[in-house]
Amino acid sequence: MKTAAIVLFSIAGLRGSDCIGQEIYPMYFPCRCETGEWGYVDKDNEWAIRPMYDAVLYETNGGMYPVSVGGKWGFVGVSGEPLTDVVYDAAVCEIDYRKNNYAVNYAALRQKGKWAFIDVQGRFVTDFKYDEVLILNGKYIIRMRVGKKMRSGYLDEDGMEVWND
Repeated sequence: MKTAAIVLFSIAGLRGSDCIGQEIYPMYFPCRCETGEWGYVDKDNEWAIRPMYDAVLYETNGGMYPVSVGGKWGFVGVSGEPLTDVVYDAAVCEIDYRKNNYAVNYAALRQKGKWAFIDVQGRFVTDFKYDEVLILNGKYIIRMRVGKKMRSGYLDEDGMEVWND
């Protein structure tokens, strides 16, 4: 799963300082300023979340914006307010380019090799315990090693674990 997170993070590098262009789902677009710091601009190319980050990603449906400083990740809200501390090893959220008709309720953070989920207000809904996570089409896939066995399941819309075994 580590590879998937790296692939998602590389998306931020695709946008340069010329941030006007295609309008995809996010209300704000990642943009780098002249000093090299990243923030988010609105569709009129005005700063919505001021540039002060080393890297940023696209938002989730819930208005959560992944940001990085010093190689650590966290989330800010639509006005730039912190939803989490920027102290985690990785952040993963769903990027909904097609404006699908499902709710995006959670994002995931990794700390010391384990993943946990947070809700759109930045509150933890699980502990750091999953070995792998995948967020896709509004589904929250979880995998956790128990002894020599890898358990697979998902989080339901209430944040409860549902295991396949």
